[in-house]
Amino acid sequence: MIGVRVPASTSNLGAGFDCLGLALELWLEVRIVEGTGGPLYEGTLAELDVQADILNTIVGGSIPERHRLLVRSEIPLARGLGSSAAAAVAGFALRQVLEDNSVNRDVVYQSAVELEGHPDNAGAATFGGFVLAAPRPARLAFSRGLAVALAVPATPIDTKAARAILPTDLPRSATIRQASRAAALVLGLMNAEGDLIEYGMDDQIAVPLRKKLIPGFDQGVAAGKEAGAYGVTISGSGSALVAVTTPERALEVATAMAQALTTAGNTAEPLTPAVSERGVTVLE
Repeated sequence: MIGVRVPASTSNLGAGFDCLGLALELWLEVRIVEGTGGPLYEGTLAELDVQADILNTIVGGSIPERHRLLVRSEIPLARGLGSSAAAAVAGFALRQVLEDNSVNRDVVYQSAVELEGHPDNAGAATFGGFVLAAPRPARLAFSRGLAVALAVPATPIDTKAARAILPTDLPRSATIRQASRAAALVLGLMNAEGDLIEYGMDDQIAVPLRKKLIPGFDQGVAAGKEAGAYGVTISGSGSALVAVTTPERALEVATAMAQALTTAGNTAEPLTPAVSERGVTVLE
């Protein structure tokens, strides 16, 4: 049996819209196993329709005879945690392993971006860690004095719908504010500077429009900050909330956000995955 595993990712992180991604220790694992028939899905993918599986679309024609895919995932679907980017990265990496017995991560990344369109998630899923989606994806140093806390609602959000409500043009003043916040966010996350993180996670473009898709958003943000988060925002396009805090407060922050969403009628669960320094990894 051979296979690959790919981490989840949270993206944007506030003002880093479509630019910043962070790999998380929630994994999609794909193996080639003996057997006939279509793919076997487990975990969060248990109810997945094979026709909607981009991983199988990418790698299906390369699977040897009398073998099939076994796909197991811990990544919540349609919650802004990079499930589709992870599937694309896994598909292109596994196809390379089957055809060339090696993985070229640069090619995997470019292929995933062309197919799936999210360089921030694809960068984190491919290379691991804290990634800036520049023309050449750059690994940044996420401070060891920081941790991630999540509140994951039971209700998903369609990424296409979340993108459809965004503006196509921005005033110059808003563009300048966003650039300032994005720069502050990078410095804050690298150096564990809480005031810069708070400023940088206050997105001025997507969140003001998308938060109406998440019942209890304002209450969740307030609860997270009261529990010790430096900043709280939407993970990717949602529906999960992501907070940055200290490792000691991560569980308290995640629990507070989840409880606030649940009280507002948006049932949610807390998660505190570690940051993954590993991206796509070959299993043997």
